[in-house]
Amino acid sequence: MQSGPDQHITRTEVLRWSRNALLVAGVLAALVAMLMWRMWQIRGSIDDIGWTSSMVASEPGDAVTATWLGVSTVLFDDGETQILIDGAFTRVSPVDAVLFRRVSSDIATINYALATFRMNRLAAIVPVHSHFDHAIDVGQVANRTSAVVLGSESTANIVRGASVPVDQYQILADGETRQFGDFTIKLVASSHAPVGLNDREIFPGIIEYPLLQPARISAYRTGVAWSVFISHPQGTTLVQGSAGHVEGKLAAESADVVMLGIAGLAGLGRDYVRTFWEETVTATGASRVISIHHDDFTAPFGTVRLLPDMLDKVLRTTAWIDEILAAPGNEISIELPPFGKPIVLY
Repeated sequence: MQSGPDQHITRTEVLRWSRNALLVAGVLAALVAMLMWRMWQIRGSIDDIGWTSSMVASEPGDAVTATWLGVSTVLFDDGETQILIDGAFTRVSPVDAVLFRRVSSDIATINYALATFRMNRLAAIVPVHSHFDHAIDVGQVANRTSAVVLGSESTANIVRGASVPVDQYQILADGETRQFGDFTIKLVASSHAPVGLNDREIFPGIIEYPLLQPARISAYRTGVAWSVFISHPQGTTLVQGSAGHVEGKLAAESADVVMLGIAGLAGLGRDYVRTFWEETVTATGASRVISIHHDDFTAPFGTVRLLPDMLDKVLRTTAWIDEILAAPGNEISIELPPFGKPIVLY
């Protein structure tokens, strides 16, 4: 069967329309990408928060110090023993995060952080939960130290995927404790902030099998979100790495200092922030709060800037917290930790 002129013209037109459609789609995609990138740059300045900067230890000596290394990665040190919360040094780019590309730990940055901050007495690593911005590097850090990883079955599956020896990780139940030097670590099961769709957490559930890298960030399921108590003869610090809580869960606990993760609170509302504060800071009787997890986890390691407004209006959250602090009779102080500097806790 031969093609007639009309049929030939139709095919030509179809090809032309297809090319035009692809061109228009490409232009639209480029415009959307440019718009998203521009929106990603819109954020508040950390200088506008107005909270006091934590006092840096000039000579740590016998003091218990904490060094904030971005998000909720914190290095505790009493001069003899070191405890690392999270230990997430890899930064996932916005493009990789949005497109859910498979990502791997940044080994060069991990090695740099371990050397620069002298993590040569590391006894334990405790991810506050198993999302990528808290636990992506836990296996790689464990393999470069003799530290024991503490956490849930999900965290255990992250370290199993990194071939960490079995005697270097432990699965803890709600309320269990472990002793390392003069530090006592207690994990209390909490809840992740409901910052996902339909008032749920983001990437909920558990990691059921050893997680091999490269992996999508969505593979890093929450597991158990912990309230982590780091106790020492000199004092106790609660690390609340996620802005979630369980009503009344911490009523029987006490802390001198709360390291409070505030990411995602702006979208949950003023009332939620007040309740969260009461269930963590007020409940434990703490007199000092140090803000963590307020920074952009896609920024290069060592760069501290607030999360983009399209993700979280951090300055709105800090204004609500200022309202709480301004209440009559309040004697609680709040601070911003400097990056990479040991601050005195007690």
